[in-house]
Amino acid sequence: MVKKSFIENGFEDLKNKLKSIFNAENKETGFEDLKNKLKSIFNAENKETSEIVSDNLPVILRTDDRPIRNIGYSILFVMIGVFGTWSYIAPIGSSSLASGVVAVKTHRKTIQHLEGGIVDSISVRDGDYVNSGATLLTLDSTQVKAQIEIFSGQYISLAAIDARLTAERTESNEIKFPDTFKDLNDSRVQEAIQGQQQIFIARGDSHKGEINLLSQRVKQLGLKITGLKTQQKSKRRLLGSYAEEISDIKELLAEGFADKQRLRELQRQHTMTQGDIASLTTEVASAQMQQGETELEIVQTTRKFQEQIATQSEEVNAELFSINEQLIVAVDKAERSIIKAPVSGFILGMATHTDGGVVMPGSPILDIVPEDEELIVTAQVALMDIDKVVVGTSAEIRFSAFSSKTTPVMEGRVKTISADTLTDPVTGMPFYEAVIELTPESTQKLGGLVLIPGMPAEVLINTGKRTFFEYLVQPLSDAFSRSFIEE
Repeated sequence: MVKKSFIENGFEDLKNKLKSIFNAENKETGFEDLKNKLKSIFNAENKETSEIVSDNLPVILRTDDRPIRNIGYSILFVMIGVFGTWSYIAPIGSSSLASGVVAVKTHRKTIQHLEGGIVDSISVRDGDYVNSGATLLTLDSTQVKAQIEIFSGQYISLAAIDARLTAERTESNEIKFPDTFKDLNDSRVQEAIQGQQQIFIARGDSHKGEINLLSQRVKQLGLKITGLKTQQKSKRRLLGSYAEEISDIKELLAEGFADKQRLRELQRQHTMTQGDIASLTTEVASAQMQQGETELEIVQTTRKFQEQIATQSEEVNAELFSINEQLIVAVDKAERSIIKAPVSGFILGMATHTDGGVVMPGSPILDIVPEDEELIVTAQVALMDIDKVVVGTSAEIRFSAFSSKTTPVMEGRVKTISADTLTDPVTGMPFYEAVIELTPESTQKLGGLVLIPGMPAEVLINTGKRTFFEYLVQPLSDAFSRSFIEE
């Protein structure tokens, strides 16, 4: 009660004193009285009263806070000094943030068809597992099979003609057809063989008949020449006989024992015999010329026949080569109408699902994600960070599809960096592609979690270390480096 009454009385006196000061004309005197009043309170002999006053009045009356401010300033300066020293000395890791995606190291296999076509049957669906060589899709092959039939018939016919021409060129007695004909279960093969054998016999008989006819003519001319030469010999003997007889007649005529008319008759016969011999000589020469011409005709006929064979053989070989190439293409096209899996893996992204649908040439039909292939992460590195990203740089990878609480940060290293910029087909922004391989230790950390190609990833590629002070000053230094440049 004493504390309370003292406080109430003290504050009541102060209140009245303040009123009297503001109402008084001489305010300096009033403030002096107030000062004395306060001194009397603090110097009171009553200890209890003094303790009460000392416990309560400082809250109101103490106005000197310099010690507190000094302490605060000291703490602030110490904190600034510590922070400044730390920012200047302590290194901080620097990283480049890039978005990435999980991919197969050998890339998933996109199945396409060169010519396209109409879907005949579909053997797989999205998510199916297929072995290498398994049938995925079958295209309609009616047209290509018809082409194969046409080309096969032409090939068989041309091959049979070529075999017949070869036999004629080598003057063989029979045609040796290709061994492949034996393996072909085709009625057209027998037709081609029979047809060419008939032509072979007919052409052979015609050529041989022509040669035989010319040979007979040569033989006849030879006999004629022989006969003419025999006549020549006979005429020469007769001519000699006439000459001897004329000589004898001349001797007898000189002695007067012969008739002069007989001599003239013998001389005429001698002259006629000489003419006969000359005529026979001309006939022999003419017959010999005819014989030579006939023999030359035989050679020319044979040569012409061989030239015809060579020309036909060249044409047939050219056609045969062309047809064979077309047949190979048609067979290849027919085989490719059955689209098979190049690798074992899972089907992804089927583009056609209906029998009778149309597959456009070169368009993607489906993808196969290879099984048990090593997985990588392809990251899109910003253009401004490419100077700090090099092959072998370590990286931290987080997979957003997994829970961040239960999935550890994966570690990897940059394997390759694209030599030039690529363009994101969605955003149109340029970037450098970095291929990051996961370390074996990181792969083991996944436990039961399975990485799937196409899964998004967040990649932090370590680009070095720098202090916090360098981090703050870097923008200023870059700005100053571009300043004070005279244009």
